[in-house]
Amino acid sequence: MTMDVIVDCRGMLCPLPLIETKKVIKSTKKGGTIKVIIDNDISLSNLKRYLADNGIVANYSIEEGNHILIFTVQGSQQPMLKPDDYCTNEPITDNKPIKDYIVVLKSNTMGAGDDTLGEMLMKGFLFTISELNSLPKEVICYNSGVKLAIEGTATVRNLEKLSGLGVKITLCGTCVDFFNLKDSIKIGEISNMYYIAERILNANYVIEP
Repeated sequence: MTMDVIVDCRGMLCPLPLIETKKVIKSTKKGGTIKVIIDNDISLSNLKRYLADNGIVANYSIEEGNHILIFTVQGSQQPMLKPDDYCTNEPITDNKPIKDYIVVLKSNTMGAGDDTLGEMLMKGFLFTISELNSLPKEVICYNSGVKLAIEGTATVRNLEKLSGLGVKITLCGTCVDFFNLKDSIKIGEISNMYYIAERILNANYVIEP
């Protein structure tokens, strides 16, 4: 099945997935196919109810740990219901305590051998961190690791999700300048090597994938 439109809602909390999906439905012609990608259970549940109450039947599946809804637009003559009426956000951080460990990302890939595979592994690693029962207190990115925070990348959505859960995202300022990424960075606090070294040396645990 060929997708006419893909709505990537990873890293978004309700009501944003509903709002973005509604906009795409309204702008898609009758018979067009829409694929929505969501990475959290609450938004998935809310969007399923929203689509059903608007008379839209969606097929559900899981791809690479993400929730997938695929449906065909039947027409946009009927007024769409208000997304805010379907939005329920449960407090996530209450069940995900911040622990005294730091994740250090010194590359935008994970492991050595093949960069394409390494990018896929890093994306999966960041997504998995956000799903753990205990979160790191900080994610520090240096060298090409700062590229993970570039706007429009799949990894930046995972970093935004972590930030929304209370995890501090720190980027090496020298590295950002070296790669000329200052205007492309979407998430994270720019810092210096003195701060980064101090944080790493004083942390109880440091994780380097």
